[in-house]
Amino acid sequence: MKKVLLYIFILGFIGEMIVLFSMYKRRAQERVLGEAIVATVSPSPTPLDSPTPSPTNTPTIKPTPVITSSPSPSPIPQPEFTSQQIYEFIERFAAQYGVSPDILRHLAICESGFNPMAQNLSYSGLFQFGPITWKKFRLEMGENIDIDLRFNAEEAVQTASYVLQMNKAYIWPNCTP
Repeated sequence: MKKVLLYIFILGFIGEMIVLFSMYKRRAQERVLGEAIVATVSPSPTPLDSPTPSPTNTPTIKPTPVITSSPSPSPIPQPEFTSQQIYEFIERFAAQYGVSPDILRHLAICESGFNPMAQNLSYSGLFQFGPITWKKFRLEMGENIDIDLRFNAEEAVQTASYVLQMNKAYIWPNCTP
C-alpha cells in the first residue's frame, strides 16, 4: 500500500510538472508572438523601449583629434639659369636701375651662395626675400607678386635692383656692404 501511494504521489508530481511546463511553453510562445506583432506595428523603438546604459567604473577614453594637413600647392617650376646668365641679369638690371652690380653680386653670394633655389625658413631665392617683403616690392614695381618667383633668378635680380634703387638695402642687414 505504501508503494501504491508512492506511485500516486510520483504520478501526481509528474502531472503537475507537465501542466506547469505546458503553461510556461505557451506563455513563451505568446511572448514571442507578441514581440513579433509589436515589431511589425512599430518598426522603430520608442525612447522608453530602448535600454538605459548602466554606469561603469572604467573611465571613458576620449578620442584624440587627428591633425590632418591640407596639401600645400607645389611651387611653379622656375627656369634654371647658369652663373653666367645670372651675371648678365645683374649687369642688365644694375644699369636699368642705376645701382652697382658689385653690390648685387655681393648680396647674392652672401644671402644664398649664388644659389637661386636656396631656402632658409620662409626666405627664398638668390636674395632670400621673405614672402611679405617680396609681395610689397613687387606690388610697388607693378610686377607679378607670386612668391614662387623668388626662385626665378631674373625676377629676383630685378627686384633686388629695385630695392637698392629705393635705398632700402637695410632689408639685408647681415650682408649689406
